[in-house]
Amino acid sequence: MRSREARRPRTRLARWARWLGFDRNPLRRGSDRIEAVLRLVLMILLVVAVPIAAVVVGQQADHLALRQAQAQRAADHLVTAVLLTDAPKAGIPDPYTSVQTAWVPARWQPPGQPARTGEVLALAGAYRGSTVRIWINASGAVTDPPLDHRDITGQVCVAVMATCLGSLLVLLAAAALTRRSLDRRRLRAWEAEWRTSEPLWSGRRR
Repeated sequence: MRSREARRPRTRLARWARWLGFDRNPLRRGSDRIEAVLRLVLMILLVVAVPIAAVVVGQQADHLALRQAQAQRAADHLVTAVLLTDAPKAGIPDPYTSVQTAWVPARWQPPGQPARTGEVLALAGAYRGSTVRIWINASGAVTDPPLDHRDITGQVCVAVMATCLGSLLVLLAAAALTRRSLDRRRLRAWEAEWRTSEPLWSGRRR
C-alpha cells in the first residue's frame, strides 16, 4: 500500500515532465526541447510576471487617479446654485441608484466673479428656489465633480484588467509565432530526412 502511495507523486511528476517536454525521451529533437523551454517560460510569465505587472499598473493607476482628484479639488470650487424653475417630475435615471435627475436653469455665485446662470443637475420634481450643490471651475462654469472613491476604483480595475488581458494576448501571440516557426523548422528537417532515407527502403534511385 505504501509503495503505491509513494509511486503516485513520482508518476504525477513524470507526467508533468513528459507534458512539459523535459523527460528523457530519445525521440525528442532539438526543436522539441526548445519548445519545452519556451512552454515553461510562458507558464512562469503567466503565473508570476503577469500578476506582478497587474499589481504595479494598479498601484500606478491608483496614484495617478488620486493626484487627479486632488488637483481637481484644488482648482475647482463647490458652490450653491438656486433653481430658477421647477424641475420636471420625471428625469434621467441614475445607473447606480434609483434617483432621477434633470437639467434645470439655476443661478450661482462664483468666488470673486459676477453671478452666473446656466443649467445644473437637480433632483426630478425639485421646486423653484430650492438649492443644489455644484462644482465649478476657475472660470465659474459648471464642471464635473472630482473623482470619488468609486471613480478611482473603476479606473484601477480597468487598468488592471487591461494589463492582464494585454499581457495574455501578447504572450499567446508570441507563443503561437514561436510554435509556428519551430513547426516550419521541424518540417524542413523531416523533409531532408525523408529525401535521405526514402530511397534506402523503397529501392528507388534518383
